Amino acid sequence: MTRLKSPYLAAFFCYTLVGFFGPACAQEPQEPPTVEEIQAAESAPLFSSQEVLQITLQADFHTIRREDRSDKDSEERPAVMSWTNPDGSVETQDVQVQTRGIFRLSKRNCDFPPLRLNVKKGQVEGTLFDGQDKLKMVAPCKLGQDYWQQYVIAEYLVYRMFNVLAEESFRVRPIQVTFTDTSGEDDEFTRIGFLLEDNAALATRKGGWKVDWDTQYQFDPRLLEKHQAILVDVFQFMIGNTDWSGVQMHNVELIHSPPTTYHTVPYDFDFSGIIDTRYANPDESLGLRSVRERRFRGICPEDVFRSGEDYEAVFEEFRQKKEELYDLWRNQEGLDERRLERTLDYLDDFYEILDDPRRVQIRMMNHCRPLRGG
Repeated sequence: MTRLKSPYLAAFFCYTLVGFFGPACAQEPQEPPTVEEIQAAESAPLFSSQEVLQITLQADFHTIRREDRSDKDSEERPAVMSWTNPDGSVETQDVQVQTRGIFRLSKRNCDFPPLRLNVKKGQVEGTLFDGQDKLKMVAPCKLGQDYWQQYVIAEYLVYRMFNVLAEESFRVRPIQVTFTDTSGEDDEFTRIGFLLEDNAALATRKGGWKVDWDTQYQFDPRLLEKHQAILVDVFQFMIGNTDWSGVQMHNVELIHSPPTTYHTVPYDFDFSGIIDTRYANPDESLGLRSVRERRFRGICPEDVFRSGEDYEAVFEEFRQKKEELYDLWRNQEGLDERRLERTLDYLDDFYEILDDPRRVQIRMMNHCRPLRGG
């Protein structure tokens, strides 16, 4: 097996940076993945297509919905998953399901909790799920009005948007999933959702490993790869998301690529303005009226050695990929026409800001976060 660069330089660099920001690394350095492991993660068949995958999931959902509502003691429960391959054949596999999340896990907020699938790697070799282990499943958390379905379609498209902009991004696969309650207490129902790539798989695919950051510390953003960091800042502004932090690693994954490179990869977009869920409210400290009102949350450029040219290079990438980003929404089956129009108007406003240096200064840079305490 072929190994990439040694982690020891990273370890030295890592542990010399302590103090206000806490340790630059929150775990022991690891051996980077082999070239073979990287190639296997990159070619995972589950994420090689954006065709809607038909899935049936059978489990005691009646008990899961009633009892597994704590992020501290939720347990894995047995389930049976069936899926339809591109050739029409159906395969079945025993899996484990477990509730996850925080806000959407609460009974007050959601009828149906978000789930994590635990697939047994050794039993899915040679199948569509080859190489998979743990997968987040995102589906509507309420079973009534259609707007709950629209939220999930919109969040799927936000992930796809970041796929267009960055290689360091979570891959997704759209699904039509039928939930069958084996207790017989709850009715069967079918919804559109998506599967989200595991963070460890993403890290392997990019030749590194995920860093389990302790949120009591602030990560020093000067250690982040500059281009990706700016891209994340601008993307979060684009979609109107303030529910994240690239310093405390809130709703972003921290990936370490040897020898000394760190990338942040965003996830969980349901509190963003572009999706505009009914339950989303901005942090009161920001003074925003609604999540539709954008607020730039990036670190001030002068504090992290980023120039105006660095930002303009990223702005130009957004301009060049504008039509590709818009087409994701225009071509999405099942998206409500009114939501489409409202979303494109929201994106138009972002691009109008981007093309006006004065508005960039007023709407973005004047609201940047200082390095210390940001």
